[in-house]
Amino acid sequence: MLYGAAVWDPALIVAQIVTLQCLFYLSLGLWQGLFIGPYVSHLSIAYLFSWRTYNFGTYVGWISVVSALLTSTLGAIFLVWIVERAKKCLDFAATCFLFHLCFCWRYDGFPARLEWWITNLLGLVIMSLFGEWLCLRREMQEIPLNTLRGRGASAGVPSAGSGASTSAGSSGTSSAVQMSGTTATKSGPAKGQAATQPLLASNV
Repeated sequence: MLYGAAVWDPALIVAQIVTLQCLFYLSLGLWQGLFIGPYVSHLSIAYLFSWRTYNFGTYVGWISVVSALLTSTLGAIFLVWIVERAKKCLDFAATCFLFHLCFCWRYDGFPARLEWWITNLLGLVIMSLFGEWLCLRREMQEIPLNTLRGRGASAGVPSAGSGASTSAGSSGTSSAVQMSGTTATKSGPAKGQAATQPLLASNV
């Protein structure tokens, strides 16, 4: 979708990073709203950026972990749509989680809980590897037979035209040779008669 030519395009790269980051937080907020919303009084931005919510000992903590992993799975699909190249999936996934670390650090301090690190490292692995696999499958799809037939037909049209022009040229050449031969045969006897007339006059 946002993939361009294989050239250095900073504007395109920034657009891809921003789009991926926005979809990452959109899906994370969606999962947390579905699973955590019914069990808390109100949702806040803390569930997105606070590392303190990740806790294997509480229901909210487990749902935060599951929401992050589901977001990473959707992130792999986002990579197929946005990046479209397997060799770039790791770079964009790592950039996405690096920005997430910076935002969490800015919001609630440096993450000091092991559950947060385990969840996000596992999410990075899922997002990058699953995204590469999906991109490889998309890149290795077979070309439809209709496309191949269309290419073959378009390639056969110029060859037929060139064959027709060649045959027309050869027929024109042969007809020219035949005409020149006929002219030569007609002019040959006329010259012989003109040469014999003075001889007959001299003999008389």
